[in-house]
Amino acid sequence: MTMRSDAQRIIEAALRSAQPDTAVKKALICAAPAMGKTVLISIGKAGWQMAKAACEALSGQIDSGIVITKYGHGKGALPDLEICEAGHPVPDENSFAATNKAMALVSGLSASDTVVFLISGGGSALFESPLVPGEELVAITKQMLDSGADIVEMNTVRKRLSAVKGGKFAQLCAPAKIFAVVLSDITGDPLDMIASGPACPDSSTSSAAAAIVEKYSLNLSQQAAECLRH
Repeated sequence: MTMRSDAQRIIEAALRSAQPDTAVKKALICAAPAMGKTVLISIGKAGWQMAKAACEALSGQIDSGIVITKYGHGKGALPDLEICEAGHPVPDENSFAATNKAMALVSGLSASDTVVFLISGGGSALFESPLVPGEELVAITKQMLDSGADIVEMNTVRKRLSAVKGGKFAQLCAPAKIFAVVLSDITGDPLDMIASGPACPDSSTSSAAAAIVEKYSLNLSQQAAECLRH
């Protein structure tokens, strides 16, 4: 009985430590206080829960921010944050509108400002500003989902069709500092693939993207094909 109860306590402790709120609070202990403004951007299916933990850990320090999560995953108001729900696993107009708001929030920041960027699974669909017409991005996403492409293959293509993926959002935040907390939903934890790596340099290549298009016979416009070359 003792061994069983000890094992149960170990399992419960492991589960608690892996919860989004616990992970966020632990990570933010390492964050130095911002000299200027603090903007919080939280994306993904765990976006609301991560943001709530950040509000508790950074009480009174957040100046503005936004949460972009899946429909039905927002659990109420959070101080100084706008809560937006959007499409997943296929992006929709709410994904695009909410992401544009996030881009506006980090525009014009200074080197003394900090962006706290909370990233969880589902961010690829929820956090998106397409470089092709939105309806085409939706169609391409559906093609990849139907084809059986894995998440790394999908995100290799999606990065090249986006203004925020593949490290581009981090570039938009410059010269502000960016403090990212990432919850992985991909085996091996490749930071540039989780939510398509909006805060991480892209390790994939245009030739890899082209091979994926050929492998699954994806139907792309000339504009999308041109994006994949970069």
